[in-house]
Amino acid sequence: MEITGSRVVLNLAGTDSMKAVYEGDFISHLRSFQGGIEQSSLRGKVSQAYTVMRPSERVYSGYFRYLMKSRIFIAQLNNLTDQLRDGQTINYARFARMGLPLPPMDTQRTITRYLDCETGEIDAMLATLDELTETLRLRRAQVIQSAVRSSRSIGIGLMLDVKLGKMLQTKPKSPTDRLQPYLRAAHIQPGGRLDLAIDTKEMYFSESEAEALSLCAGDAVIVEGGAGFGRAAYLTEDMPGWGFQNSIIRLRGAISDTRYAVYALQAALESGEIAIACNAATFAHFTAEKVEGFRIPYHGTDEHQCIADHLDKVTGRINAMLATIDELKALLVERRAVLITDVVTGRKKVPA
Repeated sequence: MEITGSRVVLNLAGTDSMKAVYEGDFISHLRSFQGGIEQSSLRGKVSQAYTVMRPSERVYSGYFRYLMKSRIFIAQLNNLTDQLRDGQTINYARFARMGLPLPPMDTQRTITRYLDCETGEIDAMLATLDELTETLRLRRAQVIQSAVRSSRSIGIGLMLDVKLGKMLQTKPKSPTDRLQPYLRAAHIQPGGRLDLAIDTKEMYFSESEAEALSLCAGDAVIVEGGAGFGRAAYLTEDMPGWGFQNSIIRLRGAISDTRYAVYALQAALESGEIAIACNAATFAHFTAEKVEGFRIPYHGTDEHQCIADHLDKVTGRINAMLATIDELKALLVERRAVLITDVVTGRKKVPA
């Protein structure tokens, strides 16, 4: 807890039944989605549900730390544990029969030193890009907060129509009900980004529901509850054939620019105002009623459009830079993965 600054579960009863873990040991997690196999850098204990593997005298643990993150190892593990990414239990008896390369100890040390150096440089570049991302994110938030600030405020419901989505319906209630995709909280990402590449799901809508819960260019959508409550995004294009779930609230209005409302909500989310309005200790809900009554800075309809136009330009440039950084990070992560696999499998020779 001192190291991480966060709280952990303390097992104060039955500690004798737990397994000791020492620095350099490997732990096979109970479920593969929890991380698969990891090397511990700390001394501690784990429950009997985990398998602890201690390197023998023939093993240099640093080499196997890289080997177990290589693509060839993960592919082999995937063959032994069906549906690896869906949480299949890692069966140690089956895992123990997996053949692993065991080069001479000097070679293991040489590979580890080389990869420590090479991946260290990549990790340093990734850390620099993370810092730049955070700087740009903060700059974006400051620009928005400065632009929308006003001494006057108005309730959202007085400017825009507020509509809550439909509860999940997996079966038709009438012959005319039809399956169609629906927008849900996962699609609305931080910074007002709408990500429709996330797994699309469908549910049944009646004809009247499909019409009432349509999504059109100019609408704004807000996450109602959960970890992303209060996130808002603006729709730049029509989404024909889509509806939205009750985890989403839609804003629509002909006389007021919803872009401004999205920017004002992003500023309120960043400042903590939305969290205060939700006033929830566990599972926060930014309900349709709360959204209707939530007050945002008011400048006048014409001024709202000017502010939105200005923020579109400024945040657009910042978003473009953030997208470029994401591309660079993806290339570095790919480079790191390929390098590790090539070296531990001997496809790439390293200097002695």
